[in-house]
Amino acid sequence: MSYSIIRILLLAMFTGVCATIGNAVEPAAAPSLKAENLLREPILGVEGKEIIVSRVSFPPHTELPWHWHPGEEFFYVIEGSVTLKRRGQDATPTAQGAAQKIAPEVIHTGRTGEQGAELVIFRVHAAGEPERYLVE
Repeated sequence: MSYSIIRILLLAMFTGVCATIGNAVEPAAAPSLKAENLLREPILGVEGKEIIVSRVSFPPHTELPWHWHPGEEFFYVIEGSVTLKRRGQDATPTAQGAAQKIAPEVIHTGRTGEQGAELVIFRVHAAGEPERYLVE
C-alpha cells in the first residue's frame, strides 16, 4: 500500500472519529444497528478510488448478512468484539483494540456476542459503485 493511502487512512481515522461529517448509512439488515458515514472523499492521485470512513454500533447478538465490497475494507474495534467470518475460512475473533483487513470482493459477515461492538470502518472504495453487494 502506498504511503499516501496509509496517510489518508490514518488522517481519516483521527479526524473521522471525532467529527460527524456524513450522512446516516442504511442499516437495512439490522434495524437496531447504528451506522454513520463520517467521511466520504476522493483519494487524490488515485483515479477512481475514494475513502469511506464509518462508525458503526452493533447491538449484542447481531449477525450481518453475507456481503462483499468492491474495494479493501479495514476495521478497528473501539469497544466490545466481533467475529469476522470470511466464506471458506475459519472465523476470526477480533477484540477491542484490534483491527482487521478484508480484501476486495471477499464474501464475509460479522457477528457480535454479549457486548455488541463499536467499530470504525475504513474502505478504499471503487468510486461510483455501491458500498456493498449482498450475497446468499
